[in-house]
Amino acid sequence: MLMTMLRSSIAILLRPSVTTFEAHERNSLRWALAYVSIGALLTALLGIASFYLHRPFMGTQLEAIASEFANFGQAIGQDLPIAEFFFPAETHTPLLSNALGTLIGFMTYLTIVFLLGKALGGSGTYGELAYDVALFWVPISVVSATLNVFSISLFSCLTAPVVVFVSFYGFYLTFLSVQAGLNLPPMRALVVVLVPTTMFFLFLCGLLALAFLVISQQG
Repeated sequence: MLMTMLRSSIAILLRPSVTTFEAHERNSLRWALAYVSIGALLTALLGIASFYLHRPFMGTQLEAIASEFANFGQAIGQDLPIAEFFFPAETHTPLLSNALGTLIGFMTYLTIVFLLGKALGGSGTYGELAYDVALFWVPISVVSATLNVFSISLFSCLTAPVVVFVSFYGFYLTFLSVQAGLNLPPMRALVVVLVPTTMFFLFLCGLLALAFLVISQQG
């Protein structure tokens, strides 16, 4: 079954369309989660490799950042151990917990999309949506993690455009998968895809605003 899903993923990546998604669609949450779990383990492994490969190249930049934060910390009377925060003395790489976090994130996003789609008149099942999303999410995630491994020093200039393309391609595939998995027209599917993305960016903006507020009050 996993080989069938892999072949379906290749077909979707090469011929992206609602018709292609529907041709390979199945109502199987179990296999979707199994496929995503394998992808989460692979991305976690690649993330660990990326961390250790990037660490030496970030030494100089980190020292400069740490110096600036130290000066800022003295100005506000606070200790800001930025170096220890990013690169602690004892670094642990909890592979399974990282993979589990990825799986939980996938399920959370999927549930939000499913509920929004149902609210807008979607008729597909949760299993169908999960299966459709998993078919492209796994290869896109693995490719993105692989690009991150090679985004070192001058190579980042070469990988950056590819990363941007993969991100937009993933968004487009999400749009198609929502149409197929929930049987929604294009405009409603677009709303379903945009709402969680907008909520995420607003959440990040809120965190940044809160951080600046706390720093300004301490100053």
